Amino acid sequence: MFLYFFIFIFSFLISLILTDKIKSFSLNYGFHDIPDNDRKIHTENIPTLGGLAFFTSVWGSVILLDASGITPIEKVVLRMITISLFFIFVGILDDVKGVSARLKLFIQLFAGTLFFLWNKNDLAIIYGNLILTNTLLTFVSAFFFALVINSINFIDGLDGLCAGISTILSIPLFIFSLVIGKFYISYILLSTIGALLAFLIFNFYPAKIFMGDTGSLFLGSLFSMIIMILMYHIPEEWFSFLILFTYPILDLLLSVVRRFLGKKNIFAADKLHIHHIIKNDDGKHIKSVIIIYSLNLYFAILSILSFFFKLQSLYFLYFISVTLLFFYFLKRMLKRMKKSVE
Repeated sequence: MFLYFFIFIFSFLISLILTDKIKSFSLNYGFHDIPDNDRKIHTENIPTLGGLAFFTSVWGSVILLDASGITPIEKVVLRMITISLFFIFVGILDDVKGVSARLKLFIQLFAGTLFFLWNKNDLAIIYGNLILTNTLLTFVSAFFFALVINSINFIDGLDGLCAGISTILSIPLFIFSLVIGKFYISYILLSTIGALLAFLIFNFYPAKIFMGDTGSLFLGSLFSMIIMILMYHIPEEWFSFLILFTYPILDLLLSVVRRFLGKKNIFAADKLHIHHIIKNDDGKHIKSVIIIYSLNLYFAILSILSFFFKLQSLYFLYFISVTLLFFYFLKRMLKRMKKSVE
């Protein structure tokens, strides 16, 4: 128990210190998120690259545990660090210079393929009587990486939103990793929770710094890799993972659907995500964020319950909830699209 407390506090403090330092660095060297289009919520330049703080905190905690001889780093963790470093560099480039959506998608697909092939001896899955071959899993892994990373990237639209949701997502994953005895994953997740909570002190409304694509791409890649590892050990619990990530995936799905119906490029950015709809209806930033936190907390609780209790009523409640949310937000989005062209 003391070890978990130490990991949490260490990551929290490092993230707290680094976030403040990176904020000052970004201010001094002009690394700002500029409100240069109508998608931006903020009205003034805000320092970015905040994702570097919790990236360093998460892996710094893991490296410290290894250096102290408490928990040696496993090979798969070194590969996770390598993949996440890859996304940190892409995120920095995107925040500073800009990277096209198509190129980012290609990078995500490549990273998903690489991570699976790198670990295929550890990640091959037998689901019931169905043997999922390496060939099939390679394609699935590539698609899965792109799905999770983009879903996390899309929700980064209000102060404190992505960091708060990611914290909520990390808690059930932490519980799942403890249950199946993957303690090195639980250390990573606890470190992530500590780092994100510290970052939220600066990122909650009104934000003093943004995580940028540096942060959202890192978080998306981290969640992708953790879920792939956990799924290897508990493939029968795939539905619990789906429930947990319902909100980010729903927002991504709605983005694709509305752009398809509106005959727009699916890579085109807009101001019609769920958080935009909720904020437009309510008008208050903090209240909108708390509403979305509550939605994610609801699905996190359903995810944990479905993990431990196989009740038909839970699945029925889930499908009803998702269906109602999908059509409610789709209707609101299409209405706003129609209004914008009138």
